[in-house]
Amino acid sequence: MVPELGGPFYSGILHNMEDHLRRFGYHVVVSAGSNTEASQKESIEFLVSRRVDALIVHAQNVPDDYLIQIEESGIPLVIINRFIPEMKSSCITIDNELGGKIATQYLLKMGHTDIVCITGPLDKSDARGRLQGYRNALFDAGIEYDEVLVAEASFTEESGASAMEKIIRRKCHFTAVFATNDHMALGAYEVLAEQGYSVPEQVSLIGFDDILFARYLTPKLTTMNFPIEQMSLEAVQLVIQKLGNNKCDVNFKLLPSLVVRNSVKDLLTTL
Repeated sequence: MVPELGGPFYSGILHNMEDHLRRFGYHVVVSAGSNTEASQKESIEFLVSRRVDALIVHAQNVPDDYLIQIEESGIPLVIINRFIPEMKSSCITIDNELGGKIATQYLLKMGHTDIVCITGPLDKSDARGRLQGYRNALFDAGIEYDEVLVAEASFTEESGASAMEKIIRRKCHFTAVFATNDHMALGAYEVLAEQGYSVPEQVSLIGFDDILFARYLTPKLTTMNFPIEQMSLEAVQLVIQKLGNNKCDVNFKLLPSLVVRNSVKDLLTTL
């Protein structure tokens, strides 16, 4: 179960999982749960009603207790991109906090101190982790966290654009923008261009996820790589292990990595 079928992030997850599962003789049944608690529960319960062998679930909107109950009912369950302490042996996540910190540290290393953060919806754990990483990097650099430089969005191009417009209306000084996913970075990029800001000459921009279009923007987008293929593989290995068909090492917490391209200006060499 994933929230939606479209877009490079979820389609990448599904493509990789199907490819890996077929090697073990399994087929994938997919349900799109949208981004509401009710629809995600409906999708999970539909899959359970089809007597599937196991569940792999990307669900940020259902409560922890609901997923704990599903697992306790005896269905082999793997949760991706979310951590539930009571289900730590069933969750495959990436270190979002570390990713947010690395992205912000890179901007600081390039001489930026007034850094906007366009965060995802803060009811989602990955968005909270990336924002916390941004805050940690500022703290380590001795820079005070400023709420004026932070705007919440919803991981879409449109919301990234709206958040960037909001920041510009605040008339605060900034030289860089950390958008905590690439879709929001694209929305921010479009607004910056419309408002006459040149990237990266006037405003540097960094994203998160390294989805396909990031390398085809002009300038090419510096971003954090989200190891989608590795997460898919680890989830498949874990679910196969839960089904009793295979014993293998599983990496439960994956590390994002910085992908340097052309959208960040080095202020230190241009002073």
